[in-house]
Amino acid sequence: MKGVVVDNRLLNDKYGLMCIESPEFVKNANPGQFLMIKTQLHNYLYDPLLRRPLGICDVNLKRGTFSLLYMIVGKGTKLLSNIAKEAVISFSEPLGTPFNLTADKKIAVIGGGVGIAPMLFLTKTLYENNSVDVYYGGAEEKDILLTHVFEKYSNNMKISTNDGSVGKKGFVTDLVENIDSYDKVYACGPKPMLKAAFELVKDIDEIDFEVSLEERMACGVGACLGCIIYIIDEKTEKIKQVRCCAEGPVFDGKQIVWDTVCKEQL
Repeated sequence: MKGVVVDNRLLNDKYGLMCIESPEFVKNANPGQFLMIKTQLHNYLYDPLLRRPLGICDVNLKRGTFSLLYMIVGKGTKLLSNIAKEAVISFSEPLGTPFNLTADKKIAVIGGGVGIAPMLFLTKTLYENNSVDVYYGGAEEKDILLTHVFEKYSNNMKISTNDGSVGKKGFVTDLVENIDSYDKVYACGPKPMLKAAFELVKDIDEIDFEVSLEERMACGVGACLGCIIYIIDEKTEKIKQVRCCAEGPVFDGKQIVWDTVCKEQL
């Protein structure tokens, strides 16, 4: 698919926000899905060769536009940050399994760092029919973005940073009080944060827990098997491998084998 860049701006020296016009993409996009985007504009360039996976941050159905929040961490995202307005950019259709939406429930949305990106689209969608509390954490002030939008589409919002530069000092999961008052918890962010969220809900059967996992993806369609994670099969209760891009990136957080997912960061 192709779209026209409506806006591409740096929010700070660490994050950028790109808005793309593509009515066809927008009408098929759901909260929790992602795309594989080409970070260079010229076909004769093959570095970087692979497209980059980015979560869908927001959509505007009336305008036919969608936005992507990205963190500048390497050559691909640096090239992405330099793409100018009105450029034509290539990307995939909406990929992956979306979040399961609910209605008439009390919801907690927990996001950390760039993992907050898909949670904006989710929060705006849930807010129409639910009571939504947002818990947003980052390492420092630079990691706290788009708060004015989240505040507009949430009943309550709490912020934390590891260094205390914004909000309460500490981890975002420390902000969550009365966890048993929620019907469902959605989370996306660093794996240790997701595991900490799992620890909050694991013994409460009444709370549904969905997470969007961030894994390195080469193809985005399940062919390369480069984003394998381990979950517990509901029927057999045995551990099995699944592809984060194809079977995910959204999973039942209570089925994930968190010790294997977080091994590289523990």
